[in-house]
Amino acid sequence: MANSTEREDHEMDINSPEQAAEMQDVAVSPTMVNRLDTTPCQVDKHLDFVVVNKNGHLLMGSSNLNGRYWGGSLWYYDDAALAPNVEKCLVGYEVGSGVADGVFLDDEKTILIGQDCGSVEFLKISTEENETMMLSVCRVEEHLDAITCVKVTCNRKTALTGSADMSVRTWDCETSVVSRLLSPAHSQQVTGVSPHPSNDQLFLSSGMDGNVLLWDLRCQKPASCVYRDWDDKPECITWISNGNPGSSGEDHFLIGLQSGNVALRCTTNLNHSINTFQAFNRPLYRLMANPTRPSQVAVCANDSKVVVIDIENEEIKHRYEDDRHSDFVRGLTWTDSTSLVTCGWDKSVYIHQL
Repeated sequence: MANSTEREDHEMDINSPEQAAEMQDVAVSPTMVNRLDTTPCQVDKHLDFVVVNKNGHLLMGSSNLNGRYWGGSLWYYDDAALAPNVEKCLVGYEVGSGVADGVFLDDEKTILIGQDCGSVEFLKISTEENETMMLSVCRVEEHLDAITCVKVTCNRKTALTGSADMSVRTWDCETSVVSRLLSPAHSQQVTGVSPHPSNDQLFLSSGMDGNVLLWDLRCQKPASCVYRDWDDKPECITWISNGNPGSSGEDHFLIGLQSGNVALRCTTNLNHSINTFQAFNRPLYRLMANPTRPSQVAVCANDSKVVVIDIENEEIKHRYEDDRHSDFVRGLTWTDSTSLVTCGWDKSVYIHQL
């Protein structure tokens, strides 16, 4: 009888060191850990930006702006047509704050995002054993308020971030550190930055103080004002081509204004207002020039519409309009010369063929 009792006690001993080790091996499978640690269970409702790398892979940033705690997430797809489907993404990554903007730094695998908490995060896409992972390289808390815009210069070695703390910071993409602090860059929130298409030392910035500044980092006093309007303040900005044959047009830029107008200006003649076009009746949010046709620019605002304009011989012409979104459009990116991808706060992603 005693032997029987001892045998039953032995069989019921499920907490032996050997069995605990076996259970731990099953629970901590490397594949399971990577997937659970990086991919959220759902896409947040408010889609804030989309960018495409040279391989046609799409990065999408989303934010949860309705809950008690604001959070965000990143989603990586090998085809823009698959977004925003959770099951068809290659990998996702949960962020502890809303994400306002992001870029690919090397055209392929390295990512930089700006968050609503003021943090900048560098991430890397890697593939091991047919498993795609998005890993955080480092997170840096430099800005004192929400980051509003993130861009990368033409040489892909320097990134620019603008913030509600009125500063612009330049980042060394290799070391992930701030290489230059421009503070205060504006006397109110920075609304946009635009690197020069061929000179990595030049960029434009716009702010709620009504100014658009041209920055030359080679100068002791790097900033000069190229536009000012305190009544119709600039919300976004981009360099463009003027559309003249045989001319690079690298001195022309577009300003998106609170009135819904886009204004065409030139850095070589600051007293001359070249042209203005009424794109929306609401404040503009983002301008995105077509990389293969810089005279073609996509425009979105605090509106559900998307507009594309053409600039020919310094004339601004309406090219395309779409109103499939049911909430504010926030993200714009070109996949090629005729395909535009948009995302918005309606949790939708659309591809537009021009």
